[in-house]
Amino acid sequence: MKKAFTLLVLIVIPTLAFAQGQIAIANSATSLVQQQTTYQGSTNVPVPVGGGHVQFLAAPDGTPFTPLVASCGWPNFRSMAEFLAANPGWNAYDIVPIGPVPGRFVGPIVTVYSPLTPGGNIEYVTIGWTGPFATFDTALAASRSGNAFLGESALVTGVATGDPTTIPPGIPTLMSASYPGMTLWWPPLDVYFRGFTAQPTNQTLAVGATVTFYVEADDACPLPSYYQWYFNGVSIPRANSANYQISNVQLRNTGAYCVVLSNAAWLGPWFGSVIVSSNAILTVLAPPSITQPPQSQTAYEGSTVDFQVSATGSAPLGYQWFFNTSQALAGDTDFVLQLTNVQAAQAGAYTLVVTNAVGALTSPPAVLSVIPPVGQRIVPGLVLLGQPGSLLTLEDADAVGPASGWVTLDRVTLAHTPQWYFDVSEPLPPQRFYRTWQTNGPSAIPALSLYMVPAVSLTGSIGHSVQVDAINQFGPTDAWVTLAAVTLTNTSQLYFDTSARGQPARLYRVVPLP
Repeated sequence: MKKAFTLLVLIVIPTLAFAQGQIAIANSATSLVQQQTTYQGSTNVPVPVGGGHVQFLAAPDGTPFTPLVASCGWPNFRSMAEFLAANPGWNAYDIVPIGPVPGRFVGPIVTVYSPLTPGGNIEYVTIGWTGPFATFDTALAASRSGNAFLGESALVTGVATGDPTTIPPGIPTLMSASYPGMTLWWPPLDVYFRGFTAQPTNQTLAVGATVTFYVEADDACPLPSYYQWYFNGVSIPRANSANYQISNVQLRNTGAYCVVLSNAAWLGPWFGSVIVSSNAILTVLAPPSITQPPQSQTAYEGSTVDFQVSATGSAPLGYQWFFNTSQALAGDTDFVLQLTNVQAAQAGAYTLVVTNAVGALTSPPAVLSVIPPVGQRIVPGLVLLGQPGSLLTLEDADAVGPASGWVTLDRVTLAHTPQWYFDVSEPLPPQRFYRTWQTNGPSAIPALSLYMVPAVSLTGSIGHSVQVDAINQFGPTDAWVTLAAVTLTNTSQLYFDTSARGQPARLYRVVPLP
């Protein structure tokens, strides 16, 4: 805090009365009293705003002295009488009013009746306060509510007065050419708390790091002060020092942190009883995490393949796909990789590297197996129920209604029940309805169920055998399952995979048998 230092010229005018003199309080250059105008005390005015008073206190040199005002700004005594009772030998003299006038200040004569030895030295202080209060006691009461501001000069000791009883009288000396003047404290809080000299700062860290928030306060008061840290406006248990540290920070720690500094002596209408620091924002960054890795898959040559990854972490996330670990795929910088018209040369391992500001993570490899295409299509498969040996009539229609136009699709003799029937018509309409009936008085009412069934094309010489294998599109690329061995009765025929019902999407291969 900046404080202006002034020169007080005190002149003793001797009289013939023993140990009595008059002191002219004057100020020839700067102001006797200055007042702080800002919280930090960086600007002073020459005389108190609104006026005030100054009082002179003196005692023989060497008399013990307990200050009126404590080092942290609050008076040590509740009245002038209490001060004088605790400081034998000290006397309080005239109260000098001072006005809110810029520039020089000249006070009146103060008559000093001090039990001084002729020619001895004195020690003295001046006290002051703002406002219209005529006594220190009334000013002290007003200061409790912030309506007056108090100040006290340094103690000046060993000042020669001259001997007023000699003839001619002894010439008094200047009483303290180095007197520093007096600054009234604006407000009382500023005497012992001049602000946070270091505020908590915003920080950005990765999950798992350690963060420390701290403040520094210009707090000279000997009375204990207390710290309490807050997170998003909620007090943090046991966070009661100038520093607050969090080890192994997590995303839940993201938010605003501040500290409240309090002291029982801090009163006044301007600041309340606590001082709150600025907010410091903690941003916790999560490294990338892959929640759904890419899946290995099998694909036909010429088809389209999609690899997809789900990842979390602090945005923004960056993506880069690699083929066989080291070959970066130019332009493939999204969480989805699409390969069109895949060929055998593209079979291999695909990985995705996910990055952000605090880390990088590589996905597990997804293996792509590329196989020759096998002709196949989806056909309606009808499961027929009824009396074995009965003849069922199957009909179909492209719409259902008064003019449905049912037509006969086929007539089927049930060799067993249930029994599959496949509609291999080409092309199939967008929709088709089926029904079955019989007229020969069955003991079991006929019924049917409809399923869509993969039909795999088989070609070769009549009488040759082939093996039909299946594999799930997504999953291990070596998990082939043999469905059937088929002896060809035609050079081109279909194999209906009725086991695919309710299973994941399948791909097929046809292997000639010896």
